[in-house]
Amino acid sequence: MKVSKLIFALSLLTASSVSGVAVAHEHKAAGYEHGRHMQHAPMKRMLAGLDLTDSQREQIKQLMQQHRSEQKTARPDKAERQQMRDLLAADTFDETAARLLLEKQQQQAVNKRLAAMKLQHQVLQVLTDEQRQQLNEKRQQWQQKKQQRSNA
Repeated sequence: MKVSKLIFALSLLTASSVSGVAVAHEHKAAGYEHGRHMQHAPMKRMLAGLDLTDSQREQIKQLMQQHRSEQKTARPDKAERQQMRDLLAADTFDETAARLLLEKQQQQAVNKRLAAMKLQHQVLQVLTDEQRQQLNEKRQQWQQKKQQRSNA
């Protein structure tokens, strides 16, 4: 009886591992590497339910691809990460070097947020007046739901 339970448990473990690998492979094949599929999730939710034309979809897709490629080049490089590790591992703390590194990272964060705002503006310019109105109504509904949740 114990051997059969062990065999069952091992087969269940093997099956779940194989299914996890299959799902990961599907996500990778679909371009969902390293959580990148979440990068534009708010934009997709924002546009969901709007009746976009094929031309609008293509324009938005191009804008998002352009944004993604620009953001790839703006990522902190390995040298910056190594600088941070070196500062932390040093015998004495160099506050000036740490401050400069943090200021550089802060400027990069501002630039990233600015690029995201620019992308949102460009996407909104692709929409018609009616679609923008629908989007505003969705935002108001979302704000009301958010307010209700915080009051509850």
